[in-house]
Amino acid sequence: METNNELTAERSLEIISRHIEQSRKDTTKNAGMPMILWGGLVIVTGLAVGYLWKETGTPNWNFLWFAMAIIGWAITIWASKKEKQQRLPVTFMSQVMGSLWLSFGIFASALAILLYVVSPFVFNTWIVNISYTPIIILILGVCTTATGLILKQGWITAGGIVGGLAGAALAYGLHGPYEAFVMAGVALVTLLIPGIMINRRN
Repeated sequence: METNNELTAERSLEIISRHIEQSRKDTTKNAGMPMILWGGLVIVTGLAVGYLWKETGTPNWNFLWFAMAIIGWAITIWASKKEKQQRLPVTFMSQVMGSLWLSFGIFASALAILLYVVSPFVFNTWIVNISYTPIIILILGVCTTATGLILKQGWITAGGIVGGLAGAALAYGLHGPYEAFVMAGVALVTLLIPGIMINRRN
């Protein structure tokens, strides 16, 4: 009887492990397009903001980031509804990944709103002592690194670490429009290239 219980426990662990691994594979297959979408949006917006800021000398072009976020969230919500209509399975891994990147979106958007929308009304000045871009790059690097660890994809993890740390250091050293160019480069390493590689492998 005891032997049967041990075999049943071992079999249960085997089934659970197999289910988790299959969930990880399914999540990896579906992870490519969101990374390509957001990577492309950040790259295009970063290059546009950097160029326009450099040519005109005004940082007001940074408000294009808010437009990018609205477009990105709209496409993401539309894609999510489409997946529900197609009745694609929702796995534990996909929920973890969704929560991870939702947290990034909340923190990045909230910080931008606090610094550039709320602050001018509350303090009658912009909070210029806080450099926004390096903070966002670090959070992006952390989320990409976590994504690589969850999916067991070492090259995504490496991209998150290198892109996050090197990008944050460059953003601290390069000010003004060059920060937007750094942000575009980081998105290339941490989002677009990993997304394309995931899609090609699948």
